[in-house]
Parts: sequence; C-alpha cells; structure tokens
Amino acid sequence: MNGVAEPEAGYTVIELIIVMVILTVVLGAIVALFTSGINADADQNRRFQAQQDARLAMDKLRRELHAGCTVAAPSTYNTPVSSITVYFASDSCASGTHTVTWCTSGSGTNFTLFRIVATSCTGATQSFATQLTSGAIFMYLPPNSHLVSISSLGQGTSASYIVTSDGSSTLPRIHVDLTSNYGTRSTNNYRLVDDIALRNGPRACATGVASC
Repeated sequence: MNGVAEPEAGYTVIELIIVMVILTVVLGAIVALFTSGINADADQNRRFQAQQDARLAMDKLRRELHAGCTVAAPSTYNTPVSSITVYFASDSCASGTHTVTWCTSGSGTNFTLFRIVATSCTGATQSFATQLTSGAIFMYLPPNSHLVSISSLGQGTSASYIVTSDGSSTLPRIHVDLTSNYGTRSTNNYRLVDDIALRNGPRACATGVASC
C-alpha cells in the first residue's frame, strides 16, 4: 500500500532559539532581583552594625570621661583633634598608669576609633567604632568658660569665639562628634554628639590661666 508520509510535529530551530532567549531574559531579571535584595539586606546589616558600634563607643566615652580630671594638652581647646589623652584622679590628675588615650585612624571619610591605656595612640589595637566620616571628633572645652555662640564651636582659642575665666565655674568638658556612614550617601549619616563633663576636673584655672 502506497501512502504519503505525514510531516512529523515539532519545533523548528528558530522557535527553540526564541524560547531560549525569552527564558534567559526572564531568568536574568529574576536573578538580578534576588541579588539586589540580598545586597540591600547585607548593606542594611552593615549600616546597623556601624551605628550600633558608634552608640556603644559613645556610651563607653561617657562613662570613662566622666571620671576624668583634665587632658594632656589643655592649651589646645575649642579646636577639633583626632586624639585626646585623659588624666584621672587615681593618678592625682596627672600622667600615670591609668591614663587613657582615645584616637582615630584612617583617611578620607573612613576612620576607626581606638582606645589605649597609654599617653599616646601608638600601638592602639582596641577599636570601638568604624566607618566614621571624620577623624577630628574630639574638642576640649576648659573649665569656667563658655562659647560666644553656637557657631563658635571648633573655631579656636580666640576670645572672639570662647570666653575663659568667665566666672561660670563650669566643669571642663570634651565635645565628641561621631558621624558613622557605611557607604557614600550623606543621607545615611548617623550622628551622635555630646559634651562630656570631666566630673573630677577643676571648676576654674589659676589666675591668668585660660585653660587647665
């Protein structure tokens, strides 16, 4: 019996290629979506950790500096610095075995805060906060003084900015300004600011001495 063979059903090569291209595009979009979500979650966790470290560092600074008397370089006041050495009553308010130095190390907009029991930052390895946007986070304000205005903060020792021996009997204090940011967007800045009084410090310096 003679007959004509019927054509076999199936897909052409062109149809298969089109399907593969469509699947590739769809799968690529799904993978990109999942990857973006994973990266966003990891970035959020890193920012949270940096902010948590900043809060813990500020808490440690408050508890420790409150017990202080004065700093190693009181003549450098109302000036932002990256390192500050604090003396304690246990050493008769002078350099001793309990002297503590807090300092920052880094560059650009990425600094780490360190603490060491010593008179300088050399050899410091104990870090308390990372991803700080600035290194000059400390500022000493002497006893018995006040700033002329809010904008005078950090402007130096001129009487145009800070009045010393003003009769206010205020305690010496250390202005701390921590800004943490894991990334480059300024909208992610997390800032903590405090004026920490040195409760064992003098309420006035000797006559004619601006800072002590």
